[in-house]
Amino acid sequence: MAMRPKRKSKNDPTLNAKAISDLVTNAMLSRTQLLTKLLDTRRDIDTECGYPKVVTPTQFKLLYDREGIATRVVNVFPEHSWAIPPRVVEMDDTEQTEFEKAWEDLQKQRNVFHYLERADMLSGIGYYGILLLGFDDGNDLNLPLEGIAPDGSKAGNQEHQLMYLLPFDDTQVTIEEYEKDPSNPRYGRPVSYEINLTDPRVLEAAGGQKDTLGKKTVHWNRVVHLADNRTSSEIFGVPRMRPVYNRLYDLRKVLGGSGEMFWKGGFPGLAFDVNPDQVDVTLDKEALRAEMDSYANGLQRWFATQGISAKSLTPQVADPEGHIKVQLQAIAITLGVPLRILMGSEQAQLASGQDKKTWNSRVSHRQETYLSPMVLRPFIDRLIAAGTLPEVETYEIIWPDLNSPTDQEKADIANTWTGAIAKYISGGVDALIPPFEYLTLVLGMPADQAEAVLAAASEQLVQTPPDQGPPTA
Repeated sequence: MAMRPKRKSKNDPTLNAKAISDLVTNAMLSRTQLLTKLLDTRRDIDTECGYPKVVTPTQFKLLYDREGIATRVVNVFPEHSWAIPPRVVEMDDTEQTEFEKAWEDLQKQRNVFHYLERADMLSGIGYYGILLLGFDDGNDLNLPLEGIAPDGSKAGNQEHQLMYLLPFDDTQVTIEEYEKDPSNPRYGRPVSYEINLTDPRVLEAAGGQKDTLGKKTVHWNRVVHLADNRTSSEIFGVPRMRPVYNRLYDLRKVLGGSGEMFWKGGFPGLAFDVNPDQVDVTLDKEALRAEMDSYANGLQRWFATQGISAKSLTPQVADPEGHIKVQLQAIAITLGVPLRILMGSEQAQLASGQDKKTWNSRVSHRQETYLSPMVLRPFIDRLIAAGTLPEVETYEIIWPDLNSPTDQEKADIANTWTGAIAKYISGGVDALIPPFEYLTLVLGMPADQAEAVLAAASEQLVQTPPDQGPPTA
């Protein structure tokens, strides 16, 4: 007799596990169906709003060239980061070393920080940028510079002079070859670049003059590679416009649409009504068109009608300020830039103190974590390896303190302190709070500085004779 399979109880763990698995599967299927409905092509926001699915470096470049807000998005961080250049020192003391003197002379001769800032700006248009270093070795650019080891370190006693610096964005550069050896410290990085030394847009603006420079293959050790906002790649960064490209697109619609709206709505036109009592009136369209052309496009402020009345249509012009502000706010939030700083120096003067400190912290973070280790230091190390700068064991890159008070702020602080101390003395508060505690606890002065102030005050009292009062007759 065949045995019937034993029926599993509700408390059987295998049954519970299967039930849980079915629940999870159903939930996942439901979520997939929901996402499918949300991503239905009939509700594709990109398609409905006209946003491009893929944005190429050339499109980024065209928007950068034509739209001022796009230019601001790309340039705002570099402009503030390089506003006050850093100091490059071998030893932070008063005596200038040979290395520091050579660096100072190079800055004066080649305007180094100007080109570094330009390269920083251009590298943010697309996915990367480069700074071409022109040396006096006399070899073709596709050959490596002598005296530099495969890992980029110094490997000889050659002394090459830096003749020029040329920055390029990635619309003018193509990476020809990558390092494929996994044991090489430069594994996965570019070995050579192809550079279009003459920007085709420059030729177009110049009337199509013949390109005499053409394209050149350049070895990697003659180039400093820049890529801002890197994520999973050490070669390609995220274009600064990409996170806000749709907002820039919308802003272009609003700005262009507002101009078109005013052009068409500022003078909406006229409506002509024929007098119903004059049924035999024939409308001379050609004559009326000529009158209207003189009125609308010329200086004539009158036109003649007979049996016809003209009525002005109501202008249809709306203020686009609110729509523009919403787009700018979205851009500022995405970039992490205070709105008034994004809008320019005049507006930035009104930015709150907290906004300014937050912005300065972001700029300082960029200087310390990107510009110093990934732009300026590779540039200086390459010059040391080429013999352009003297070889040193170590050097420091010191950026200015962006939160240091301005002259006006120093004057305001001095005025506040002077007033507070005057009230402290005249009010006899020293009976409750001794001078040292007042200076350190209330005014926040360091202990050694407070001691120096009190010692100088005591010395001043000893040297100054007491007031003898007014002379007697």
